[in-house]
Amino acid sequence: MRNNEEIMQLLERLKADKKMSLREISRKTDIAVSSISRYFNRTRDFPLDKLDRFAKAFNVSPEYILNVSKPCDITTIYNQLHEKRQAKVYNYAREQLDEQLNEKRSIYVVGTSAAGEPIEYGDFDSEMIQTDVPAKADKAIHIKGDSMEPKIASNSIIFYHEQPTLEIGEIGIFEINGSAVTCKKYYVDYESKKIVLKSINPKYEPMYFARDQVRILGKVVF
Repeated sequence: MRNNEEIMQLLERLKADKKMSLREISRKTDIAVSSISRYFNRTRDFPLDKLDRFAKAFNVSPEYILNVSKPCDITTIYNQLHEKRQAKVYNYAREQLDEQLNEKRSIYVVGTSAAGEPIEYGDFDSEMIQTDVPAKADKAIHIKGDSMEPKIASNSIIFYHEQPTLEIGEIGIFEINGSAVTCKKYYVDYESKKIVLKSINPKYEPMYFARDQVRILGKVVF
């Protein structure tokens, strides 16, 4: 990287090559002529925070003025490749991303959720497990009951993303009356203004709760 003297020597050469006056540099950089004069007279250091203005005025890159290499991102490289080579790069990157998303990682199993009537949150000892985890999962929970079959089997572990709201029809984990927990599909009865929690298994009836009875713990992710 150039020091202050080297930067000013370069700008002097550019100024001479382009036959630019201090006033013209001032106009193009929107910096007072008096300040421009001080930079060239070396009574004030070159303002690095205004580097882009000088680069634009002299029609060069900021990297050229500083004598540093410009980072070359993957998009720049990709765009220079022929179509067949671009396909190879894309396929390899896709494979790497798939591997990353499917890597085993540790996640906290916070307890047990009913797939049926709500059960107490603490019926299962919390533990840390390492398994294949969906990318957006924050926590895992044991499922007890068959009300969400065939989508979610009893005695399975499911994953959820912690969030306070759900869209209609989404599957979530719900805390009922501050202690019990259940896994259901989320609906709202706008006429009665109640939360409706529905099972997938048709043998179970929907459950209706006042809004203050239900707290959404998160959205189930697969």
